[in-house]
Amino acid sequence: MVNRLISRNVDAKNNAVQHFGELFIVILPYLKRPVSAEYISKKIRIKPSRIRAVLNRLFNYNLIDYKRCFDDDTGKYTYVWTLKKEKLKRFLKDVPAPVSNSDDDDSAVYDFVCTGCKQGYTFDAAADYSFRCYKCGAFIDSGA
Repeated sequence: MVNRLISRNVDAKNNAVQHFGELFIVILPYLKRPVSAEYISKKIRIKPSRIRAVLNRLFNYNLIDYKRCFDDDTGKYTYVWTLKKEKLKRFLKDVPAPVSNSDDDDSAVYDFVCTGCKQGYTFDAAADYSFRCYKCGAFIDSGA
């Protein structure tokens, strides 16, 4: 439901990226059911700390809940996250994207390019996707 909104509505997608970062678009399909950051990390091969950063941004807007579970085998706590789908959907439709104070946002420099579909990426975006294109899966390489 939220995936459909983001894929069909460019404004909602841009709003999501502005509030939660580009990695949110990659993480969103895994939030259909309760899931841990470690599970998502294994699936998309990105550090769990980067996943948790996105999940914490969602939590700051009260769009996701978590339960803390103790794992007797590892002796560590695991956090299981549950997305509030209806609330996120309303948020993406109603809350405006944050206004940037930077003058150079309109002319983002794409130093990296997908070798498959030629999608442009900033360094931060390329690093978010572990230098793999989110559209086609090809490597992201420097434009030089």
